[in-house]
Amino acid sequence: MLDFDRSFDAFFKGEASVAVIKGGWGVGKTYFWNRYIDRRVSEKNLSQIAYSYISLFGKTSLLDVKQSLFHSAEAISSNAEIEAEFNRQYFRSSSLLNRLPWMSGGIKKIQSRAPLFNALTKSAQYFPVFGKFSNMISSIEYSLVNNYIICFDDLERKGGTLTVKEVMGLIDELAIRKNCKVVLIFNESSFDEGRDKSDFESYKEKVVDIELKFEPTCFDNMKHVFPNGFEQLPVLTNTVNELDIKNIRVLKKIRWLINDFHGYIESIPDSLREEFTVHATLLCWGYFIRDKDISFDSIKNKLKEKSWISFLSGSDEKKSSVENKYSEIASNLRLAPSVFDVHIIHYLDNGFINEESLQSSIRGLLEMEAVQQVRAKLTKAWGIYADSFDDNIREFIGALKEVIDKDIAKIELADFGQVVDILDEFGEAVSGYIQSYVKSHEQSLRGIASEYSYDLNRIKNQELKTAILNILKEDRNFSIDHIARKIAVDRSWDNEDIDFLSSLDEKDFHSWMKGGATDLSIKIRKGLFIFRSMRGQNQEDDEKYRNIIVNVEAAIKDIASENRLNEKRVKYIYGIEK
Repeated sequence: MLDFDRSFDAFFKGEASVAVIKGGWGVGKTYFWNRYIDRRVSEKNLSQIAYSYISLFGKTSLLDVKQSLFHSAEAISSNAEIEAEFNRQYFRSSSLLNRLPWMSGGIKKIQSRAPLFNALTKSAQYFPVFGKFSNMISSIEYSLVNNYIICFDDLERKGGTLTVKEVMGLIDELAIRKNCKVVLIFNESSFDEGRDKSDFESYKEKVVDIELKFEPTCFDNMKHVFPNGFEQLPVLTNTVNELDIKNIRVLKKIRWLINDFHGYIESIPDSLREEFTVHATLLCWGYFIRDKDISFDSIKNKLKEKSWISFLSGSDEKKSSVENKYSEIASNLRLAPSVFDVHIIHYLDNGFINEESLQSSIRGLLEMEAVQQVRAKLTKAWGIYADSFDDNIREFIGALKEVIDKDIAKIELADFGQVVDILDEFGEAVSGYIQSYVKSHEQSLRGIASEYSYDLNRIKNQELKTAILNILKEDRNFSIDHIARKIAVDRSWDNEDIDFLSSLDEKDFHSWMKGGATDLSIKIRKGLFIFRSMRGQNQEDDEKYRNIIVNVEAAIKDIASENRLNEKRVKYIYGIEK
């Protein structure tokens, strides 16, 4: 940021001694300062002899801070200038040094040798004979701090026993009595409303000469993280701006994630790479920034359940703050469920890519390229609705009908459901389209198993939903194993499942348990045992639940009586006494 560079150029030329850089978490305050001071040191045009960077994070006493000033110092002047400065400080402190008998005669050898003196004082704590002089050594070290540039960072994260009042007093002393230029960096919004904030406000007018608010734009910070030739930079910039991501650490994490996935997605179509970039940026934002209005879990769930198109059809329902926030983001970024989401989330949670799974997903995407092209046509049609206020309803409806007339066999269920809802809302006949869709997609619709029932629950049009359910019922597989797994894993069942289970007796469950079913304990404890606590809407339901659990437990007790090992299994795994 050019203005900040100029502000600090003026600071080092002028008489001001203390400058404050304030700004939000992660916006790049420290990054800017480090870049600036590194440049100035390399230019060798500063009048100070040394530079010390002190993070106050976890510092618990003023003594800790003072010791760090000398030991963390880096020379920025010539040896001659440093020696001259140390000589001046030595003569000022000679009355103190001459009182140290263990340093008598040797002090003149080290008074102008900063590195040697530094090594001596750092090592003194390890020698018992010097232990009682440690505070005096610290005082000597501090006495040599003069004409420094000092940066105190992370004031808001200092230890609890170190007060802002003490830090501000030290800064004042360094500036006035020790001819230092001091820069203080912190996030003011992270101050407690109590003593720390009031102490800073009380001492600010007396101590601080320049107070600068660091407020970079998203574009400012992106320039520091992403080079001009970075792939997908335009779509990345648009997404970062939409989400208002200024945090440099998060921007770097986005870059690392995109770079790690690059080798796997570099050969897929541009539209899919753009989709990946948008979703990677969104999920990184949700994972690391933790927006107060919408949680990461909410973002994951919304991505799975809704396409941005669903927010355009409107609803009279009152939206929650989460719905409002997500609907705005989803509409502006054109978000829809993406196969990349599960892989990005896995990477964020585990730190690595599940290569085999990702490659399988990409193969599926490439096979569905025709489907993606149809989605692009639908997106263009939706643009007629979303991107103008013209009275163009016939054009909009005509564009949607043209897509499904030509490409109904390539439209995914979620997209078709949205189109049907809109056409039906505007009085268009949809029964013919539904019949054609179900006929051309019959095989894939049969694949809607219980674990994917969410796809079906998203369908609003009752005629379409009924048509799909009729297909599923044709080859419905009623078995204890299938239903028990569905309950245990998906936490879902329907009335037909209950009717089937309640029609069975003890012998049926016994045969299943002894028939070599996999994951038996999970299917029983997490599945069938759920009916122990179930309460129905009427007495008939309660009777069905009771009948199921009575027969299941009776079968388990019968198995327990077969041998001592089964008796032990039943007691400790299933909690049932024979």
